[in-house]
Amino acid sequence: SAIIEGGTANRWPIHLAPWEPFGPADVEQNVFPSAIYGIDNVDLHIAIGPRPLLVATEGPTPAWDNAVEAIRDRYHLLAAPDKFNAVSADDPHSWTMKLRLATTDWFSRWFYDHAGPATEPPFALEPAEALYCTPNGSLRYSHTGQTIFSLILNKQASLPPARPVPQTPQERQAMSEEIREKVRTLLRYEKSDQALGPRLTVTTPRKGYKIEKVQFLSEPGIYIPAWVYIPENAAPPLTPILHVSDESLEDEGMEFEGEEDSGQPHSAIDEMVRKGNLVVAVDVRGIGSTRPAHGKLYEGGEFGQLFDTETALAYLAWYMNDSLLGKRVMDVVRSVDYVFSRPEADSQRLRVIGKGMGGLWCLYAAALDSRIRSLISVRSLLSYRTLGQTDRYTYGANVFVPEILLSLDLPEVAAAISTRPLALLSPVGAMQQPVEEYTAEETYQWTRSVYLAAGIPNHFYIKASSSDLETATTYLNLFDYPERIAGGHRGR
Repeated sequence: SAIIEGGTANRWPIHLAPWEPFGPADVEQNVFPSAIYGIDNVDLHIAIGPRPLLVATEGPTPAWDNAVEAIRDRYHLLAAPDKFNAVSADDPHSWTMKLRLATTDWFSRWFYDHAGPATEPPFALEPAEALYCTPNGSLRYSHTGQTIFSLILNKQASLPPARPVPQTPQERQAMSEEIREKVRTLLRYEKSDQALGPRLTVTTPRKGYKIEKVQFLSEPGIYIPAWVYIPENAAPPLTPILHVSDESLEDEGMEFEGEEDSGQPHSAIDEMVRKGNLVVAVDVRGIGSTRPAHGKLYEGGEFGQLFDTETALAYLAWYMNDSLLGKRVMDVVRSVDYVFSRPEADSQRLRVIGKGMGGLWCLYAAALDSRIRSLISVRSLLSYRTLGQTDRYTYGANVFVPEILLSLDLPEVAAAISTRPLALLSPVGAMQQPVEEYTAEETYQWTRSVYLAAGIPNHFYIKASSSDLETATTYLNLFDYPERIAGGHRGR
């Protein structure tokens, strides 16, 4: 073998300086979940021994030097030190002349038992078209054969497996528990019972309310920042609203939508707390103030999500058979724990708003935790099938759950909370753009049937391309919608 790459180095342990670019290698270089088996990059090279192995790179680095030394040591242990060699081109990242000569020499030595040529003879570059297996070099545009996308498209057509609509309370309970258990497994989710250890950092006064800025523990070493909006002159118990977004607390916590003197209305959070609600907004790990301070590995433009820090973190979690998304769901549940630790919170009326990816985290959290009494998801992913139905999407690895479509999709997760109100506002498709009304309705038809069979169809609400997503009035009306429809008392 002759391995020509710049990435011959161990991945673990990770050494990152602040602001240093942080991103994953190309996807085919990642083998999940190799870390839990103690398999690192160098181990893959060692597994080739004692067969002849040449490794080459464009230029040496400390990580490369350490890898070469480790591989060489193992070849000594295998009593085959002559069957390993390493060469550096000191040239740009390509199969440059020095590496071509080294590769030819290596194969000549082991296949023909003699050295390769000392110089490179003249040659003409073959045109790329010489490698074409179809007239235009593309299976897709030649309309022949199968591409990776057509294979996925064909497979996803029958996924997830069809489920009957549960008709009795016992069937609904069994269905919900089955889905919850599957979600726990897929997300590698574990409930944390450790102390929250909350600590107050500062109290900020605002007109009509104050903000307590706090931190609490999700798990050992992972503090979750939260802003607690407490209305003035409101008697407990207060209706608690947990606000979870993929934007930062700073962005979501503005007092006004625009400048104070611009005539713009109050922000949604500002208005909700002014109406007497206790609002707790959080930054889950890796979001907002907890976002890693690392630069971009590549300026990828429209494909930047393939190599950004979020995808790198998702990959590292998969290496360890864990889930970045699952950890963020844990953070949401721990945020619920924190809300219930507040003495002024009404423990029977917890409402949750999730925005963007936050809607996805909160949907899973609501399926796992019945203390969430109602949920509004805003501009969140419509379904995983929508990603399997196209060869182009702008989502990164941070939303993916490996193998989820083999058993369920987001409409099934939504059905697992079918005894509680759920509103999906302006769900988005593969390109993170709002989908059409009929697409949203068709995708969640099974979910709606579950709510209908439970006798509470008004507890499920889906609205595509909603124009008033950011208003507190919209949120509060939707929270109260089932009660108003049933003729019940309108809450805060």
